[in-house]
This record gives sequence, C-alpha cells and structure tokens, in this order.
Amino acid sequence: MLKYHHSMDLENIIYGEIKAHPKYTEDKDYKKAYLWLEKQIGFYPLFLAVGETEDDIRITGYQGQWAVNIGSKIVGRRKNGTYISKNILRKKGEFPNYVLFSFKEVEGVFIDYDYWHFALSAAFNNEEITDYEKKLIFKKSWPKSKWLRKTKNKPGTVQLVTSKLYLPDAQRIWVRNKATKKQVEEMGFNNVEVKRLRADEF
Repeated sequence: MLKYHHSMDLENIIYGEIKAHPKYTEDKDYKKAYLWLEKQIGFYPLFLAVGETEDDIRITGYQGQWAVNIGSKIVGRRKNGTYISKNILRKKGEFPNYVLFSFKEVEGVFIDYDYWHFALSAAFNNEEITDYEKKLIFKKSWPKSKWLRKTKNKPGTVQLVTSKLYLPDAQRIWVRNKATKKQVEEMGFNNVEVKRLRADEF
C-alpha cells in the first residue's frame, strides 16, 4: 500500500528530483520552525503525510485547493465591543492547482504531527522548545513499525521529513482535473488520476 504522500503546486513540479530549501518557504514563522527542525535532523525538511487513509492524506493540504472560504478577517466593531468579521472567499482564477505524489517507501525521519505545534508555537513566539517537547515530537525510541501502527490507530497524526524526493518514483499521482492530468502526463509521469477530496470547513 502507498503510505507516504507529498502535495505540491503544479508550477513547481519537475520530472526529476526535488530538494527542500529555505527559499521555498515564504512564511517567516514557518521557516523558523523548519530551520529549528533542520538543526535537529541534519537537513532542511520536505514534509510527507504517512498512512493509507484520506485522513492521513489531508495532512498534505491537497484538499485545500477546493476550499472557497479560506478564513475570515475583522472588518469592524459593534457598539458592544464585539468584532464584526467577514469570510475571505476565493474567486474564479484564484484557486491553486495541487498535485499529490504517493510512494510505497521514502527514507526520512518520523515526527508526531499531534505535537508539531510545539515547534510552530516556539517559532511564532521566539521561545525555546523544551527537551520534553522534543521527545514528544520525535519519539526517538520508536521503531518504524510503531510509527506505522500509530497511523492505523490514529490516522492523520504522523509525518515523515526527508531532504529530497525523486518524483518519478511515485506509484500514484492525484490531480484536480483532466487538464492537469494531461499536463502532468506530458511531463512524463504515469499512474495519474483525477481525484477530488472534500475541502476543509472553516
């Protein structure tokens, strides 16, 4: 079964190897967390969801390309002091085009997605991560079998970080529509399927 999944924008796909690099991380707070992770594992991270279910795959964000409502913003204040918010809606032409690559095996380091927020929070607040929090994230004593068991018992909670991916090794590729399928196949990729996932609710 396919256990490792990575989603990326169509415009960044090449028929070959991709490598993680800080220049591809636009959000400065996320970049801080990724640079911290690089110090822990020895390479700048490329993230994959681990598991065989849709709940696992949703960690990649692939389903986000169909979301119309992508958040809210404060637009005013009522007389009683409460805030007035307005939904942020995507318009035609503003939707991303993500492609999901799925693999049988990938070498890397497992991390617990349930506790990854410790690293993100520390980066946002310029704080240090405690040794206890590191243990919760990495679980260094766990063998691979225990990580894979966790994906079955609690889907959507395990990630793998690697330094590079050879995209043609993907055994399955999901795309949003037939036009994208044609484009990806013309690059040389096989096993391309049109697959839509339910967008997250905000």
